[in-house]
Amino acid sequence: MLWLGLVLLFGCVLLTSAVLAQEGTPPEFADPVVYGAWLYEGNCVRCHGAYERERVGRGKTRDILVREIESEGCEVRWGRRYGGSLGSKEIKALVAYIMAWEEQGASPITAPLPPQPTATPTPTRPTAQAQPTPTPTAVFARVMMDARIKHIAQGNPLAYGAWLYTQYCHRCHQSYGDTRQGRGKREADLLHVIQNGKTSTQMKPFARIKGGPLNNREIAAIVFYIMAWERLGSQPALPAEVLAPPTPDPQALVPIRPPVVPAVEGDAAWGEALYRLHCRRCHGESGAGYPAPRLARAWPVIRADLYLRHVITQGIQGTAMRAWSQSEGGPLHDTDVDALVALLLTWSTSTGSRAASPSASSSGSVWPGLGGLAVPVVALAGAWYLRARAAQKRRTPPRA
Repeated sequence: MLWLGLVLLFGCVLLTSAVLAQEGTPPEFADPVVYGAWLYEGNCVRCHGAYERERVGRGKTRDILVREIESEGCEVRWGRRYGGSLGSKEIKALVAYIMAWEEQGASPITAPLPPQPTATPTPTRPTAQAQPTPTPTAVFARVMMDARIKHIAQGNPLAYGAWLYTQYCHRCHQSYGDTRQGRGKREADLLHVIQNGKTSTQMKPFARIKGGPLNNREIAAIVFYIMAWERLGSQPALPAEVLAPPTPDPQALVPIRPPVVPAVEGDAAWGEALYRLHCRRCHGESGAGYPAPRLARAWPVIRADLYLRHVITQGIQGTAMRAWSQSEGGPLHDTDVDALVALLLTWSTSTGSRAASPSASSSGSVWPGLGGLAVPVVALAGAWYLRARAAQKRRTPPRA
């Protein structure tokens, strides 16, 4: 009897779950093809566009599509066990829709699909209270194709790839024959580099899911053109229109002028008082260099005033020169730092030190410290030399 009761209880639970699931599932999704079309619209359109745009399932089997959607083929791993948002039922429905599309050669859905509860978000203007959410920016603006190019490239992936290469790659790589950046590389490697870019280089991601301007079909067309070039070893025969580089925007060629930083202005007299209070204990009088290194009088930089202000403000890492600005925890205001800079600049324009420096020697002095005794000492030395020469001549016998 106990076993019979457990079996009946388990059957009731299963029946209740089935009824609840059937009540919670919209009747439109009873058909897996319709359910897959709805899932494609809510998850895949944002990168691939409408299905007829890329035909991601063309020439593929059901098993390959399941594997690509779940874990391998997409930039996003959609399988739930790989961290995605779709279970096996949803992935099978997506594959059913794709296979039905490919079998019919057109969309198998004729009736409107149910609205998307979590559709691709549409950018809205931020309110005054809400801060805008940062979104990835495209590497280059989207290039529009004119009617003539569209007529040439339609149904011709080689011409389409050549036009896309010229529009998006020519500005950096020039014509493909000049650089041959795909030489010796596999198709998968080229796809990866164009989609994801290269770290620590100027090569940015071009895949739309990475913030770039191109979808997977367009990147595949560029790779197709590169591989065709490498297989032939020369430029494929293509109309000149698809190989014409774009005309650069004149605004992009306007030189960017560097910002003009005004000269540092300060009170040199106040700077001298600050120097005696804060700097003389290490740098000595007039920066003579005791006990710290001697202060320089010239600096191999374009803007000596900005360099001096930076050193005083930030200090020199790894030395006893600390940061003196209040913004860095020091005691000096910005005006105090500017005053010290003005003082140091006056020293750099003098003959080596300040004119009023007590340690400065008089111009023309031979021995520092002797001052006015220099001329008498030189005179005595000259007289002694002449007397010694005269005595030597008296002691030397005359020649025969």
